[in-house]
Amino acid sequence: MDRLAEYFRDTYSTLLARVSVPDTDPLSEHAHDIARLLNLSLLAAPVVVAFVVEFAIFGIWQLAVALGCAGTVMVASPWIYKKTGSLPIARESFLASLFAFKLFESIFLASITSPGSIWFITLPIVAILLGSVISGLFWLAISTAGFFILHQLHGSTSRMASYLPADMNFLYTFSLIVLGLSVTTFVFMVEASRKHANLRLQEATEVIRELAIRDPLTGIFNRRHISARMEDAERRARSGAGAFHICLIDLDRFKQINDTFGHAVGDVVLQTVAKAIQAEVRDEDCFGRYGGEEFIVLLTGSEGLHPEAFAERIRRRVADLAFAAGAGPDQVTVSIGIAASRDGECFSSTVSRADGALYAAKASGRNRVVAAGETEVAGAASHSGMASSTGHPAPACLH
Repeated sequence: MDRLAEYFRDTYSTLLARVSVPDTDPLSEHAHDIARLLNLSLLAAPVVVAFVVEFAIFGIWQLAVALGCAGTVMVASPWIYKKTGSLPIARESFLASLFAFKLFESIFLASITSPGSIWFITLPIVAILLGSVISGLFWLAISTAGFFILHQLHGSTSRMASYLPADMNFLYTFSLIVLGLSVTTFVFMVEASRKHANLRLQEATEVIRELAIRDPLTGIFNRRHISARMEDAERRARSGAGAFHICLIDLDRFKQINDTFGHAVGDVVLQTVAKAIQAEVRDEDCFGRYGGEEFIVLLTGSEGLHPEAFAERIRRRVADLAFAAGAGPDQVTVSIGIAASRDGECFSSTVSRADGALYAAKASGRNRVVAAGETEVAGAASHSGMASSTGHPAPACLH
């Protein structure tokens, strides 16, 4: 069943692509009107065939031939649009063909109550569903005029020719049944098309939203989104939900990389480092590019959280990155500054303290982690030092 549904979807998509004018925006209202026109023509095909067969069975060949001609134009309306590039021409061709046949049928059967006369009411409905209220009002007027003309010609009595079926009940019942099925099916198709369009719109909106909050080079969050997330973290901290931590990460000697290897290689380095850091970030945290070669990580929640150990994992992962020989730097390192939020402190102050810690990490030799509030930096050793804000020593950081 799924394969069959997929087959029909693919076939429909192929047909829609063939009848659409190139460069048509698939999310535009115009594209939706084209899809509705195609739906209408696909619905008209079996309906026309059913009535042609009915007229042939009853031997009413005049109506069978007339409907065959009108039905050809109706079914071909999407391709009329393809050739002319004009949706109004295609729409009016469909409606004019339907009106002409139904008027001919009523005159031929010499009765205002002919089986097909009720189809006049579909003209303004179809016109509006195909995207034109003006066309709908026009066909409402034309249909009303048609009823008036038929009334003037035939009055309220039926004077059918003797060669027509004596019992018209079947023809009338068949016409009503097909009309009901046709209107219901078309409305269903319009509704399905609307839901599909809304789904595509939601997907497009989500893509746009993601583009608005993502850094175009690295694909991680941009500074605006990070700032919004830090505002949220600050509000939660003020309400007693727990402190948050800020990790500022800066590539060491990045200008030298750009000057030596070029900005294209610099971009690759940024992308590679961003991917490496992202691998260490938890789902509940937020990682983004804060500007230039600087990244930021917002760590939320305190349970099981060890910011210094987290930062050290990032430092080591970046230091272990390998680039093609001669096509990039032999090694890339980062310096990291950490700060924990304080009671009553705004997030910008927390970021400032993390920036101060980052500056200290740079000043003490780079490729190391420093937490804000340290009284000293373990820079005497050949390894990069790391100490917590409480003064407790932390594991040594390896180059």
